[in-house]
Amino acid sequence: MWRPWAIDRRFSSTSLLLVFLVAVLALALGLGYHAVATARSHRDTVEDALRDYASMAAWEFSRITREGLDWVLWRVFDDVPRRIHGGDLPPPSVVARGMERTVRSLRCECRGLRDPIAYFRLNLADRSSVVIPDTVPSGVMKAVADTIAVHQRERGNGRAVFITAEPGRTAEAPVLVAYSVAYSRDAAAGFVYGFLAKPTALTDLLARWYEPKPLLPATIAGEIPNDSLLHLAVYAPAGAAVFESQVDYPVMYAARDTVGTEYGGLIVEVSVRPDAAGHLIIGGLPRSRLPLIVGLFLVTLCVGIAALFQIRREHQLARLRDDFVSGVSHELRTPLAQIRMFAELLDAGKLRTESERKRSINVIDREARRLTHLVENVLQYSRLRWSTEGLAVEKTDVATTMGEVIEVMRPMAESLSVDIRKQVDDNPVVLADRDAVKQVLVNLFDNALKYGPRGQTITVGVTRTGKKVHLFVQDEGPGVPRADRARIWEPYRRLDNSGNGMVGGTGIGLAVVKKLVAVQHGSAWVEEAPGSGARFVVELPASSAASDNGVESQ
Repeated sequence: MWRPWAIDRRFSSTSLLLVFLVAVLALALGLGYHAVATARSHRDTVEDALRDYASMAAWEFSRITREGLDWVLWRVFDDVPRRIHGGDLPPPSVVARGMERTVRSLRCECRGLRDPIAYFRLNLADRSSVVIPDTVPSGVMKAVADTIAVHQRERGNGRAVFITAEPGRTAEAPVLVAYSVAYSRDAAAGFVYGFLAKPTALTDLLARWYEPKPLLPATIAGEIPNDSLLHLAVYAPAGAAVFESQVDYPVMYAARDTVGTEYGGLIVEVSVRPDAAGHLIIGGLPRSRLPLIVGLFLVTLCVGIAALFQIRREHQLARLRDDFVSGVSHELRTPLAQIRMFAELLDAGKLRTESERKRSINVIDREARRLTHLVENVLQYSRLRWSTEGLAVEKTDVATTMGEVIEVMRPMAESLSVDIRKQVDDNPVVLADRDAVKQVLVNLFDNALKYGPRGQTITVGVTRTGKKVHLFVQDEGPGVPRADRARIWEPYRRLDNSGNGMVGGTGIGLAVVKKLVAVQHGSAWVEEAPGSGARFVVELPASSAASDNGVESQ
C-alpha cells in the first residue's frame, strides 16, 4: 500500500541528516583551517625567534671580530710612526718586526701571518712604493694604492683591513691587505705601511675567535658549543667565502651583520641548525598539523559517506519491507476471498448440484492449502533468520516425500492445467530434516507454477551422484537470466519474467530454500532446463555420507 506520509517522513529525515552532515563537514573544515592557521602562526613566531637568535649570534661574532682585529693590527703596526716629523722614514721591515711579535703573542699557526706575501711602504702623494720582497708585480701595488686611496676617502682613519682582487684574477682568489697611515704635520695622510697576505691569515684568526667563545647567552644555549647550534660563515663583499664553520646543513633561519667598512666590509652570516631548535625554543619547532587535520577531515567525510550509504540501505530495506507486506496482504486476501465466497454460497444453499458443491469444496481446500503454504513459508523464514536449531536430521526417503508434495500441490497444478511428471532414480535416501525437505520441494514447485506458463509440464525428480543426492524441479517458463541467478536467492527478490508485470508473492520462497539447504550441509542453484525453462537443483548428502559430514542420524 502506498503511504505518502511515510515517504515524506523518510525524505524529511534524509534531508535533515544531509544538512547535519554538511554542517559537520563545514565545521570540520573551519576547525581544520583554524588549527592550521594557529599552528602556522605558532611556527612563524618560533621561526622569527630563531632568526632573532641568529641575528644576535651574527652581531656577537662581528663584535668579537672587530675587537680581535683591533688588537692584532695594533700589535702589528705598533712600531709604525703615527706622525712624520722629517728625516729618514722607517723601512717596511718595521711592519715585519711587529708581525713577528704579534704571531708570538697569538701562539697559533696563523700561516698567513707567519708567511705574508709582502711588506710595503706607499707614498700616497705620488703613489710610489717600497716593497719587500720586490717580486710583487707593479700592477698589484697599483691596485693596492688605488684601493687604499678609495678606502681613505670613505673612512678617513689610519688602520684597516679589506679584501681586494689581484689584477686579472677573479674575486674567488682575493688578497688580504692590512695597512696603517703615517700622517704629516698638517694632519694629511702621507705614507702607508702595510702587508699583503693570503686570506688564510684572516681565516685562521676567525677560526681562533669562533671556537672558544659562545655566540649566544648561556641562558639560551647553555653549555652547548657553537657548532652544535649554529653555522657561521664570513664573506668578502664580492661574495668569496673567507671562513666557514665545519658543520654544513640547509640554511633556514639565517641573519647577517657586517664587521664594518674599516675592515673591508666583511659580512658575517649565521644560521640556526633546524635540529637545534629544541634546545633554543621550548618545545622546538611545532610539527605541521596539516596531515592530522586532513586525516580527521577524511575520516569525517568517510563517516558521512557511510551514513549516506546506510540511509540509502535503510530506504531500500523499508521499500522491500513495504513490498513484502503488500505482497503478503495480497497473497492472503485472494485465497481468503475465495474461501469466504464459496463458504457463503454453501451456507446459503445456492449451490444446487452435487458437482457445484464438490467444486466449491475443492476450491476451499486448494485455497486453504495455499494459505497454509504461505504461513509456513513466513514462519520458516522467521525461524531460520534468528536460529537454525530445531531441525530433526534423519534418514529421509526422498521419493516418498516427493510424492506427498506432489499430492499437496496437485490441486493448484490442476487449476492451471499443469501436468506433473515424476522422475526417481533408485529411490535414494538423504540425511536431512523431512519437513525441511518437504518445504524446499513445495517452495520450488510453487515457484515453477508462478513463473511457468499455463498448461506447462513440471518435472520433479531426484538422482544420486556418488555421496550426493540431487533433487530438482524443472518448469517450462522463460528461465532465469545468468546475471540474476545469484540474486534470486536473496530475500524479497523477484524477477519480472511473467510478461504481465511482477509476479505476485512474498519474495522469500527461494531464500527459505537456500537457508534450509545450507544448514543441512547442502547447496542449491539454478540452471537452464533442457529445451526451455529453469531447472532448480538442490544437493543434499546421501545417508551413507553421514560420517563425511560429521552428522549422526537421529
